Amino acid sequence: MRKPFLSANLVSVFATALVLVVSSGICSLAFAQQELMSSTPKYTSLPGEEYFDFGNEPIRYIENDRVKLGFNLAIGGAVVYLEDKLNNSGNMINSCDWGRQIQLSYYSGPAPFIGPNGEEPAKQWAGLGWNPIQAGDCDGYGSRVLQFEIRDDSTVFIKTRPMLWPNRGLLAECLFECLYKLTDNGFELTATIINNRSDKTQYGGRNQETPAVYTNAPWYKLVTYLGDRPFENQPVTVIVDKNDGKGWPWLNYYSPERWNALLNEDNYGLGVYQPNSTGISGGYHGGDPTKGQPLGSTHTATGYIAPREVTILDWNLTRSYKTTFIVGSLEEIRSTVYRLAKRDLSATPSWRFDVDRQNWYYRDTTDEGAPIQDSLKIYLNETTPARAVSPETFWKADDAKVLEIDAECLPLDDNNDVAQFGILITPYSPADDVDYFSWSIEGVVNATADRDAKRKTHPVLPQISASIPVKFDSQRHVYRLKLDELENYKGGMKQLEIVLPQRAGKIRLYQVRFTKD
Repeated sequence: MRKPFLSANLVSVFATALVLVVSSGICSLAFAQQELMSSTPKYTSLPGEEYFDFGNEPIRYIENDRVKLGFNLAIGGAVVYLEDKLNNSGNMINSCDWGRQIQLSYYSGPAPFIGPNGEEPAKQWAGLGWNPIQAGDCDGYGSRVLQFEIRDDSTVFIKTRPMLWPNRGLLAECLFECLYKLTDNGFELTATIINNRSDKTQYGGRNQETPAVYTNAPWYKLVTYLGDRPFENQPVTVIVDKNDGKGWPWLNYYSPERWNALLNEDNYGLGVYQPNSTGISGGYHGGDPTKGQPLGSTHTATGYIAPREVTILDWNLTRSYKTTFIVGSLEEIRSTVYRLAKRDLSATPSWRFDVDRQNWYYRDTTDEGAPIQDSLKIYLNETTPARAVSPETFWKADDAKVLEIDAECLPLDDNNDVAQFGILITPYSPADDVDYFSWSIEGVVNATADRDAKRKTHPVLPQISASIPVKFDSQRHVYRLKLDELENYKGGMKQLEIVLPQRAGKIRLYQVRFTKD
């Protein structure tokens, strides 16, 4: 998402660093103008589309005894107001520019993205590629609300035609649908992207913000759990605190309990729980002097949380996620997450590919694309071993002693002999006990030195490798690998990669799962 405004003499330096950010799929910079929120949004339109007429009341609210939630219909229906009434919080959400708020943001290729009539992106944003966001673009054009419904006292539905952030006045070939539902201590967001792009290229998976969340300066303290004993009530970790010089550049880290919170000095604030996302970007911009200060929603100082999940955005993809927002004390936030996690998470990962990719993605190949039906149809690469990569998650080796791969190997030649799947498992490492800068620039809070020092004291452990013989006989098989026989397969585990045979052919992947025995 867009990040805080930077002085002109730093723009060229940060633009260079943007290349590093985009290559990893994470957008973490902002140059948007402060004055956008005080000006009237610009608009563009598509022929035949009817937009919701909000009249003279662009901001609409719903509330219950605990929570008040507000949406700005002049900027795509993004959330601009969240209040914990029980704790007299006032508005917690920052709206300094169109890239703040609580809002949807997606990333795909190509980079740079050139519009249908040759519309070029702003130079500093060219590396982001195709980037529709809910509120508006870098030039002040607001995304257009097509439909707004208050369905009952606690539920709102908003459909939006988003702007492409980098391209100035260019509407995206997609729709956003958001269903907001108040809870006893927060709200749930079910967010859906509906793509209808004219460019049918399958671009690689990119980190998506699910969603992006910006708070005002009083909520500066970034807290989560870092460690390999999730959901055991272990002590939390304060990622950003007062007078620690941290927060900007944004930090990347691994959060196995899938929640993060931005709190005030009394440890009250806003928690974000996203069950699909252990990878997090977060931080605070504004410097130590502004942390905890009573600065309003139009001030540049802001806290930030973005759960991340890697997703391939097909030209015709429809995909949803659900994120829960929790207001209150740190204890209330974490206890609520623990209750929800019992519903959402299992001890052993399992992915069934009957209707979607389950956030799996590829290296050095593609598949047949959406819609997914019955299985992933993955093309093999004759020159490079292609890889199918699972989403990052967490499991304990003792709970998952066997790996099962339900697959069919289809040769495109007469070579029907035995090949193999390479298996790579990423273990939990000492590196996961700390946060890392998502990118670094010399002279900015010693980011490079800090990163290098952490790499020495908290190394990344090597992947655990094995192989499974497979048959290219066009028959469906369940291949099993006993993991407890592998050296170093112990403790916490994070991710699985399947290295596919280097040859002509195709793999139909039906299911991948871990079992206890």
